[in-house]
Amino acid sequence: MSENVETVRRVYEGVNARLEAPRELFDPDYEFDNTELWPDVVEVLGFEAAQEAMREYWETFEAYHVEIDEVIYTDEGRVVDVVRDGGRMRGTDAEVWNRFFHVWTFRDGRIVRLSIHTDRNRALEAAGLQE
Repeated sequence: MSENVETVRRVYEGVNARLEAPRELFDPDYEFDNTELWPDVVEVLGFEAAQEAMREYWETFEAYHVEIDEVIYTDEGRVVDVVRDGGRMRGTDAEVWNRFFHVWTFRDGRIVRLSIHTDRNRALEAAGLQE
């Protein structure tokens, strides 16, 4: 398994444990693109801004959890994975689980970009791949 996949796993572990990704895994020029899910939000630049953008979503759950269901593609510069995320909604007994496709881009072993997609083909296209 590639080092990049292990880095992605460490991000998910940090979010699961503390609702915060380990800062040292991210490049100072990190970009977060969640526009497919939140079209009114432009790409977010920087680690802090990205964490803040996601915190409201994570905190809608009593116990948020994210895990890799499948690694679709990996090379020295990218990881494309399928994740399952969600949990019990805060203040209710209802559980909500989502399936997303994450495209991670790396430079010099650090994460420089993450884009989130709801469709496998769009994720592969965003990664410059075709299935």
